Amino acid sequence: MLALRTARAIFTLPEAERIAREHYGIVACVHPLPGERDANFHLRGADGREHVLKIIDPEASPETTDCQLRVLRHVAEQDPTLPVPRIFPTLRGEDAGKVEGAGGSYTVCLVGYLGGRLLSKQTPGPVLLENLGRTLARLDRALQGFFHPALGQRIAWDVRRLPELVEFAGYIPSAALRDSVQRAAAALEERMPALRSLRGQAIHGDCHGQNLLVDGDSISGILDFGDMIHAPRALEPAVTLAELLMEDLVPLGALAPVLQGYSREARLESGEIELLYDLIVARQAATILVHAWRGRHDVEGARVLDAQTSQAARSLEALQKAGREALTATWHRAAGTRIGGAASGRAAGPEPLAAREPPGVLGNCAPQPPDAPDLSRRHRLMGAGAELFYERPLHLVRGSGVWLYDPLGRSYLDVYNNVPHVGHAHPKVVRAIQEQVATLATHTRYLHSRILDYAERLTATLPAHLNACIFVNSGSEANDVAWRIAQSTTGRRGALVVEHAYHGITDAVAALTPGTGQDPRVVTLAAPRTLPGQNAPRAPSAGGELDSGPEPCTLERAALAAAAVDADQALRTLAERGFAPAAFFIDSALTSSGIYDPPAAWGTLVAERVRSAGALIVADEVQYGLGRSGSHFWGFERRGMMPDIVTLGKPVGNGYPMGVVIASRELIEAFQRRYGFFSTFGGNAVAAAAGLAVLEVLESEELVSNAAATGEYFRRRLAALGARHPCLGAVRGTGLLLGVEVKSVGAHTARQCAKRLINMLAAESRVLIGYEGPDADVLKLRPPMPFRPEHADLVIAAIEAAAARVSRNPDAAK
Repeated sequence: MLALRTARAIFTLPEAERIAREHYGIVACVHPLPGERDANFHLRGADGREHVLKIIDPEASPETTDCQLRVLRHVAEQDPTLPVPRIFPTLRGEDAGKVEGAGGSYTVCLVGYLGGRLLSKQTPGPVLLENLGRTLARLDRALQGFFHPALGQRIAWDVRRLPELVEFAGYIPSAALRDSVQRAAAALEERMPALRSLRGQAIHGDCHGQNLLVDGDSISGILDFGDMIHAPRALEPAVTLAELLMEDLVPLGALAPVLQGYSREARLESGEIELLYDLIVARQAATILVHAWRGRHDVEGARVLDAQTSQAARSLEALQKAGREALTATWHRAAGTRIGGAASGRAAGPEPLAAREPPGVLGNCAPQPPDAPDLSRRHRLMGAGAELFYERPLHLVRGSGVWLYDPLGRSYLDVYNNVPHVGHAHPKVVRAIQEQVATLATHTRYLHSRILDYAERLTATLPAHLNACIFVNSGSEANDVAWRIAQSTTGRRGALVVEHAYHGITDAVAALTPGTGQDPRVVTLAAPRTLPGQNAPRAPSAGGELDSGPEPCTLERAALAAAAVDADQALRTLAERGFAPAAFFIDSALTSSGIYDPPAAWGTLVAERVRSAGALIVADEVQYGLGRSGSHFWGFERRGMMPDIVTLGKPVGNGYPMGVVIASRELIEAFQRRYGFFSTFGGNAVAAAAGLAVLEVLESEELVSNAAATGEYFRRRLAALGARHPCLGAVRGTGLLLGVEVKSVGAHTARQCAKRLINMLAAESRVLIGYEGPDADVLKLRPPMPFRPEHADLVIAAIEAAAARVSRNPDAAK
């Protein structure tokens, strides 16, 4: 395995002088430079020009040498400002020459000399570390299009070889250190499938203190491309972080600026940060094992690693003591990705610091690639009426956190989808699904404990009377079952819903959607409008019951009185049609009604009216459940209601099909006795695993707190936008479900302006939002829960630019 044994070419200073003269025509003073496997010499010519003469490692294959030369040409072409060596041709015009020495023929090349001081010779501060991260990211960006067969070389420093190196663990004298190394190897091997799923490319693979030059707080040189490999991109920053620890240059708690700098130039993915700890630990373990092997077989080579290996043992102990979870959470915050641990909020999930994409990432949307799905084919196979978002339909192939990606790798900030509640492709949810589907995927007519674990965990978040579950596959099915339970329990057939409500697609619940046609059994209540004091959070009383509390002093009594009159009138209308109310269905977010967020007094009043008429209250939590409001885990709590039935849908499985009906055991058992209800896929073991993982992520990453903090920040910034742009109005909602009113501009309606804004954001800024409300004149902002203030800043900038154009030029709203 390359680099396990050292075998540096041995050449004297006179020989180096001769080679420089004969092959490059340079007469120079020669001084040796360090190098693990290459013989390197500093040349200073009579004209003052400086170069480095490299006599290549004799064990390096011709392909590896060719790769080193070609990559320097490639990087110089892709980013001429990167501080990498430039190649100078031989007198014969070749990139490399051949020289004879002890032991045979050697390859020689000449590159430009880069000034500066070795990073290993100083203590880097935060500014230098951030610039180091930026330089690494620029280098990786420049390397993206490079490929060479030699990138597949088997090199000991590639941490993916750790499971092979661990056979030498017996050479480690310390039993404790040996155990730490073996644990590191086992952990990496376990995560190999996830590692192989990361984006890969050519990487330098060895950016450490001996290969980096510094000038002040800037990186002035990147040396030695001899360890280049094709590997997961995440390995690049991981190697550097590991080496900073092993060279004792930076303490464990001070690594964040490197990731901050990297993420400001090139976005890191959540999955990459999730594996960062394992890669760093693996690099430490690999160093210890290489040193142990050399101690038996290459004593001189071992001496080169003595100090580094001693520090590797100490830093490995510190890493394992600090723990994977805590460090990963810190690095998520630094990199601006979904956070693990205390996460997802400014603090929590990322994204700290620079979740902002590099300049130009949100630039103009280029055409779709040639292999984008053909619309005519879609129409033929799915029907021309199958809906698509945006005037320019998007072809998306991948998601991560709050980002979506097209086939060309361009990122789109997702500020619309609540299905991936804890973020697209959350690694914990993905892992739970993968492990369960590989073990057992069956239904609830067999016993399995995972669904019981989930039911216990879920009902523990609800009031005591909501203690049993029926599992289905979607929110529509959940509302369908809830509607059947309500009719069966009450013996009635009438329903009350909020005007413009939407509760699903089955035939039964389509009747509860007023826009699909008028069913005489269904009567609507007026949607509450924005009222003063509407965003005051409410808390449970000491007894656990909802405390309606005093009426907000700013709440107009007339508004409450009007709501009472409206509810009473709806009940009378239902009675006039010959129906008694079985249920009152409410989307606790009031989304399709316009994203209004009334005070709890409104919900309490309406609930009292309909319950006194004998109706059950069904809280549809598909939009607002699982903490989206930020103030409460369930939307009905914010509304001041105590439901008899709660229904859940798409977000509970983070995209895995799942729906839940939650009610009292008495209600559910009565329904079961009458109908013997069963859903083949409802409650299957895989769905249960996904649901459990979602709840665990919400808790561990503190995503509800993030919804509160980020939502308030986002709301304030949106309100400021409304004050500056004529086409924007008031902000509605709370937490991470917000709406922005759009106003008419010139001869163009508010609906036209909203449509134009949404399409401009998607096409020009790659920010994805939707619209809402009966007149489609409300911008709908409903991102995944790891959405952070840094993401909000991106949205604000995009809306600012689009709104300025629409306000300035009404024709842009056509």
